[in-house]
Amino acid sequence: MRRSALLVLLLIALGLGGLFAWLQRSAEVPQQAARQLLLPVLAGHLEQVRALEIRHGDLPAIRIERAGGGWIVPAKAGYPAAAGEVNRLLRALAEAHRVEAKTRNPDNHARLDLAERGEGAATRLTLEGVGKTPVVVLIGQAARQGGQLVRLAGDDQVWSIDQSLQLVDNELAWLDRRISAIPFASVRELEVRHADGEQLNVWRATPEQANLALRQLPKGRTLAYEPAANGMAALFSALDFADAAPLAQVGFKARPELEFSLQTLDGGELHGAFHQQGGQHWLVLGDSKGLDGRLIAGKDWAYRLEEQQYRTLAKRVKDLLGPQG
Repeated sequence: MRRSALLVLLLIALGLGGLFAWLQRSAEVPQQAARQLLLPVLAGHLEQVRALEIRHGDLPAIRIERAGGGWIVPAKAGYPAAAGEVNRLLRALAEAHRVEAKTRNPDNHARLDLAERGEGAATRLTLEGVGKTPVVVLIGQAARQGGQLVRLAGDDQVWSIDQSLQLVDNELAWLDRRISAIPFASVRELEVRHADGEQLNVWRATPEQANLALRQLPKGRTLAYEPAANGMAALFSALDFADAAPLAQVGFKARPELEFSLQTLDGGELHGAFHQQGGQHWLVLGDSKGLDGRLIAGKDWAYRLEEQQYRTLAKRVKDLLGPQG
């Protein structure tokens, strides 16, 4: 009798174990289904994307196209796009998984910023080159648990995904706005020449000299502080522009307000000039040599710099001097 009871208990335990395993498997099925890739068509095919368009509501679309080994913005006369930002966006799309199905009621789309148009309109991202037709993703609010709320064009189903796809609506933000990356420690001398004839040179004799000296330092005077001249040369270590325009379209007529020449310790050179137009300062690059990888921008463009950037370079001798003793 005791042996039969033990056998019954064993069978019950095995049955319960099997039931538990079945229930666990049943619970995993929809979860696994929900973790599918949002855009399987992109998997392993990112190199086939030839263009993308970003449209925020009723704003004009921002179009970026593949050109050679990089990306350009056609509306900015084909200026190079920030390839790193574009490629990060494409990778995020290719790796995005569906985390959870949300509403599929169109009446709820606007409050999630996923409406087709009008108030609560989604950011529409279109990819060309993969599949027979363009791939269109509507991007809405950030998901509460992280990631993003999205839906595919023509499908009312809203999904939360595990990638963040916050896209800026400023065309300039998609440009490669780098002008130069010349380390401050590599600068030997920087000369600026103002339109009224005043000239200023800051320089170092050896790589070990930490702070730049002023060639026009009057006898008996000192700099306001030891690194007072450093900012002028340090500007070129991470110089970005605020806007850019093809040089042929700008047509500067007046003489430059400022010209400069920069030399590096290893023999590199950069020459350029600033023109004022419409109360703004535009940089035009001249001849250069020996700056491979450190000069990113080209000579065929005019680059608008912010006022503070210009003022950092356009120092005069009196601006660097300390008080008279």
